[in-house]
Amino acid sequence: MMPLRLISKTALLLFTAIFTSPLWAVETAEVLRGKIYKTEECITLRNLTGYSQRKQNKVGLYGGWRHQRLKGTGFFRVEKTSGRWWAVDPEGYPLLSIGINSVSPQDGGPDTSANKETLNWAKGATGRLRKYGFNTAGSWSSADVIRKLDRPIAYCLRWNVSSHYRNDRKKRHVATGEYPVLYPFDSEFESFCEQLFQDARTTREDPWLLGHFSDNELPFREKGIVELYLSHPKDDPNHLAAQKFLKDRKVKKVGWKEDRDFLELVVDTYYRKVASALKKNDPNHLYLGTRFHGRALHSEQIFVAAGRHADVISVNYYHRWTPEKERIENWSALAGKPILITEWYAMAEDSDLPIEGVGAGFPVRTQADRAKFYQHFSLELLQIPSCIGWHWFKYRDSRNNAGIVDDENEPYDVLWESMGEINQQAYSLVHHFDHQRENKKE
Repeated sequence: MMPLRLISKTALLLFTAIFTSPLWAVETAEVLRGKIYKTEECITLRNLTGYSQRKQNKVGLYGGWRHQRLKGTGFFRVEKTSGRWWAVDPEGYPLLSIGINSVSPQDGGPDTSANKETLNWAKGATGRLRKYGFNTAGSWSSADVIRKLDRPIAYCLRWNVSSHYRNDRKKRHVATGEYPVLYPFDSEFESFCEQLFQDARTTREDPWLLGHFSDNELPFREKGIVELYLSHPKDDPNHLAAQKFLKDRKVKKVGWKEDRDFLELVVDTYYRKVASALKKNDPNHLYLGTRFHGRALHSEQIFVAAGRHADVISVNYYHRWTPEKERIENWSALAGKPILITEWYAMAEDSDLPIEGVGAGFPVRTQADRAKFYQHFSLELLQIPSCIGWHWFKYRDSRNNAGIVDDENEPYDVLWESMGEINQQAYSLVHHFDHQRENKKE
């Protein structure tokens, strides 16, 4: 079998041929659909209409675009200006959060401690990420290590509020965990959150902290949600909340409207109490939400409710080769907040790792196909004014080829080069797409 490094160098040559050859009018990638590879068209920098490739954009310390300057507060925030949402970095430069999840040393994780070895690793890893235009270490990264570097990159924290509370609740309510639900109606929930978020005081003065995810992929299920809550014992706060909801509406039969509105109540109550507890302990940083995913994305009410309390709506966005622009814009409009895409990826057969049944990312044939997918997907996101960035899942291979480095820390060069091309020109591309959109209005 050909050594991985030789494969990587061969792929890099292939990348150069694919992305520079004038003979190719339309790029395609081979994607496994069932048991058969099929071709998907890809927009890449090479076939992007009307755009001339530029040099690397000038960015500030935190990765914001130095082309313009907004109000700097010393911390990350969000702002909508001239019809586009931005993250704004501590210096006041508009920023797209371009990140990688799970930036951690081998056998490490979010709880990895800072020591000489891990700091040395983090210096090299973040330096390479920055060189290729990344500016954020997303969820599950070794935040304690990254933030102690002399020159960090922006990082995120995740708190697992729901799972921590569920474990605590089992001591009081026997039905806890029997149903895929949350427990925001408990009288103890808010004080539990306030206690949990006391640890957020450690980083509340850190300008490198982008913000907080309270959870990941919570079970915000609309259909049948009222019955799920009523299924709890009659003295359980979940049962009592659903019972009161129906009594207040003066209805006896549960229909789709009741499910829709009760889901909104659940999400609103959860987000309100979590956001309040978080901001009491850390008023300086963004609340990035709970990383909506899957079937929950079909419910408009989760965006309406979450938008009242979160600063950013985070979405783990899978099973779409091309981002749905109108749908993402609608999510933002419902919430009144920007959208951050917090998971997406493709995995390739030529990694010799499994690609079937081992994750939500697209299974493709080669690393060159992953490279084209990154350009295609990110170029589409850059055209969406409500999108303030994306975080690829993830940094290192484990059970599948989601990583941008293998399990021995060797980079997939063809993928890195493709990512770097987009990342380093992201702001010029935004300018290009916004200019096109304005011209269409005229």
